[in-house]
Amino acid sequence: MNSKTFYLTAILLLNSLISLGQQVIGFWEITEVKMGSQTMTPVAKWTKINKDGTYQSGNGWLQNAEGTWTFDRKKSLFSPKETNGLIDEFGPFTVEFTDNGMNWLREEEGTIVTVTLKRINSLPKGPADEVVGLWNLISVTKAGMLPKLNDEVKGTQNIFIRWDRIYISRSSQGARETGYWHMHGHKPEITLLPHDKNGTAETWRIEITESVLSLTGISDSNKDEKIVYYRLHRFPK
Repeated sequence: MNSKTFYLTAILLLNSLISLGQQVIGFWEITEVKMGSQTMTPVAKWTKINKDGTYQSGNGWLQNAEGTWTFDRKKSLFSPKETNGLIDEFGPFTVEFTDNGMNWLREEEGTIVTVTLKRINSLPKGPADEVVGLWNLISVTKAGMLPKLNDEVKGTQNIFIRWDRIYISRSSQGARETGYWHMHGHKPEITLLPHDKNGTAETWRIEITESVLSLTGISDSNKDEKIVYYRLHRFPK
């Protein structure tokens, strides 16, 4: 190989390695995590890898991590280092680029972990983001009891689920209940914790669309009860 050919080959290899490094930069959603035979789907998990060597990560509209990163182009190893959390003891990820994004692979406690990522343009929304707003009661049903008709309950109660993790529930008689709400980090389950010391904390499994919120009771006190709300954009008069 003459010197000119060697030089061109070196330039092409260097450009290829630089290109691989640039491919990790961007906005990503983590769509799947496999640990051995187990597969998990994270809830609106994302990471943003910046050109300046920093990154931010979170779930939905909540950022919960930040740090720095390096990429070994020759070995295709991605090394994130969190600056506001626990030290990662498992080392860098091997990166595999795909048509739809990339995979991160590494061994954790003797088990191969594979993280699948796809490119996105905006923050994904999780249940904790979608549930925020004002909701008006449509129906209440419970196993072993006759359902209340929509016309009987419509407008009799609304619940305002605020961004600051406070909820305010109002009835047609003017009764007002307030408390904290908490969304499970890995499942669509919401727990309502009344401020009233005599109140009972209850957990509900939620199903949500743009305009309808369904709650199914899974605590002892609300087991098999189902409440359906529709979204309001202003408080009823």
